Amino acid sequence: MSGWTLREATEADLPALLELHQDYHRELQAFGMPYDLKPDGLEEALRLRIRSRLILTAVAQGEDGSLAGFVVCSILRLANEYLCEGCGSVGYLNDLYVIPALRRQGLALELTGMAEDWLREREIPTMQLQVLQNNPAAHRYWQRAGMGPVGTLYDKKLVK
Repeated sequence: MSGWTLREATEADLPALLELHQDYHRELQAFGMPYDLKPDGLEEALRLRIRSRLILTAVAQGEDGSLAGFVVCSILRLANEYLCEGCGSVGYLNDLYVIPALRRQGLALELTGMAEDWLREREIPTMQLQVLQNNPAAHRYWQRAGMGPVGTLYDKKLVK
């Protein structure tokens, strides 16, 4: 995708990243995300993600300095009692977002590829993610990106 640079996010990206993350969450809620965003703690959460060695927070930046999207991918270390052959650590793609005006141009695939490369460099054997059931475009995207369904996540609110 020409005109865009993929790079790891820095704390200087926080204002734009906050705005993108809020847009992303509003979109997720339209597809049935059952959780509200906690705006008070979002900036600090993003700052911690940017600083973490076990989390990749990357952005797509245009020539004009604007951000077109982001990907967040983390490494989950599994407890020894749950270990199975070859899965002591798992890559988890937490978030992927591209602004609507720039979708369907390959930017999401490039951000996904960056996350996959980051995990491979750390010898993480597999990557997982969750997709909202009511988001058919996301299901199609992830299947085209080589992902396949493994199970179904159920959710129930226990406290109001």
